[in-house]
Amino acid sequence: MRTMLAGLMGVIIATGALAQTGSNTGLTDYPGPSCAKPQKPVPPGPPPDMDEGAGAVDGYNAKVRQFNNAVAGYNQAAADFSACMKAYVDNGNADMARIKQRLDLAVTQANMP
Repeated sequence: MRTMLAGLMGVIIATGALAQTGSNTGLTDYPGPSCAKPQKPVPPGPPPDMDEGAGAVDGYNAKVRQFNNAVAGYNQAAADFSACMKAYVDNGNADMARIKQRLDLAVTQANMP
């Protein structure tokens, strides 16, 4: 009986008769991506006045070097994030294709004499 109901639910879902129905995936939602989105680095701010002396300029230059290193790290992290999200979307599309195939098979089997 439970198999028959699951098959009928598959037919209802496959035909789009109901907009929102139950789920055959279990008690949890489809997992979200585990990709870590990088945070943009914070710019060093305005440069000091030349009247503040060489120490202030050297300190500012150190902040700029640190920012440039942070940008390089951010760019790599952004590329990694993009690759991770692409893999997540590709895997999700493959999951949907497998589910669609399973539903189509269930409908075909249900319509067999």
